[in-house]
Amino acid sequence: MRTVWVSFDTIGRDCLVAAVDVGAEVVGIVTLPGPVDSDRSGQCSFDEVAATVGAVVIEAAEINAPETVAAIAALDPQLLFVIGWSQLLREPVLALAAGGAFGMHPTLLPRHRGRAPIPWAILSGLATTGVTLFEIPDARADSGSIVGVVEVPIAADETATTLFDRLAVAHVDLIRQFVPAILAGTAPRLPQDERRASSWPKRTPADGIIDWDTRAPYLYDWVRAQTRPYPGAFTFLGDEKVVVWSARPVDAAAIAAPGTVVEQRPEGPVVACGAGGALLLDEFEAPEILRVGALLG
Repeated sequence: MRTVWVSFDTIGRDCLVAAVDVGAEVVGIVTLPGPVDSDRSGQCSFDEVAATVGAVVIEAAEINAPETVAAIAALDPQLLFVIGWSQLLREPVLALAAGGAFGMHPTLLPRHRGRAPIPWAILSGLATTGVTLFEIPDARADSGSIVGVVEVPIAADETATTLFDRLAVAHVDLIRQFVPAILAGTAPRLPQDERRASSWPKRTPADGIIDWDTRAPYLYDWVRAQTRPYPGAFTFLGDEKVVVWSARPVDAAAIAAPGTVVEQRPEGPVVACGAGGALLLDEFEAPEILRVGALLG
């Protein structure tokens, strides 16, 4: 079945390769215009894989724009796959594929629809998340019938980096398991239970600011939930931004106002928090040394 792939990131690219391996005929790839933006989590080029599989690359800032719809229609697709694409597909695009459109979402649907699922999963203290492969019948987000699910446990010390990597593997596992059935027209369709549905809101880089009045254990969660491949939690030293990539709660002998650097250890500076001890900054980017007595905020 002639398939058009819609993605901009490394997970989508890995899934495309897996789909081709199990029999998909990918004739087109819709992706974001170049060059690759290093600030956009996971963005990658599809040029090499397109050349390998013989697919046409369609660069589109807006998936529902008339020119994008026309370019997809020219490929006469029977299937659409949408992975890691933030825009909802509207009816003109969805109507192009008689065999259906399918998406993937890194949560256990119908719970936790919406944006930023990896940071939210850690910030919410979930013990388990996963990836759901589902049909896209209309422009509602993450609401179609479920084809398959892979569960992924979340470790107590999980970071966005490690969870992203394990969810990436789960995406590929789902593709290998269910794409053959989709191609054969035998894939399961389990309607989502709307009574169990919930949604997470969009996050922006500005949402990563550290509030030092918070308890140290939660700031530990805050940092590890937003580390690479995301923009990172951050604070300020005066007018200069300090990005914190890795941190952990510790006991601190000194008592000081939240945000005050109270100690220098070999592993990094220790910063006072609102309660629950202090936060040791294992890895961070700062314009200058964070000396004892410096105030962050």
